[in-house]
Amino acid sequence: MQDEKLIRVAREKDKILELFRQKGMRITKQRRLILDIVFEHDCICCKEIYYQALKKDKNVGIATVYRMVNALADLGVFQTNVPYRLVDPVSAGGQNGCRVLLKNQTVVEFDPNEWNDILTEALQKKGYEGPEIERVIL
Repeated sequence: MQDEKLIRVAREKDKILELFRQKGMRITKQRRLILDIVFEHDCICCKEIYYQALKKDKNVGIATVYRMVNALADLGVFQTNVPYRLVDPVSAGGQNGCRVLLKNQTVVEFDPNEWNDILTEALQKKGYEGPEIERVIL
């Protein structure tokens, strides 16, 4: 299970790096470091990423972190200015619910039915109706 997760993360990082290359960005040691930190740590802001990066490379600048986070946000990899983040799924009966960690460290759990209802409602607001939504898979 752990090996599968590592392989998935490595693939995701490779995809992101390839998207950066396609945009003409150089893939520097510092950019790789910041990407590793985003995937490996529970950092929710640029300052946290910066402090983690400084532990490994004293030459990383805060501006580099902000630029990289903005580039990741443009790709949809990193969300900025959100009051929450999704953490591990809640499982019940072979279906996944959701666990959300708020900035104040409160954990809010949604059982699979609640989570499905929330996502279905959000999809309907985006214009997807009825038969188009077969089921939500996490």
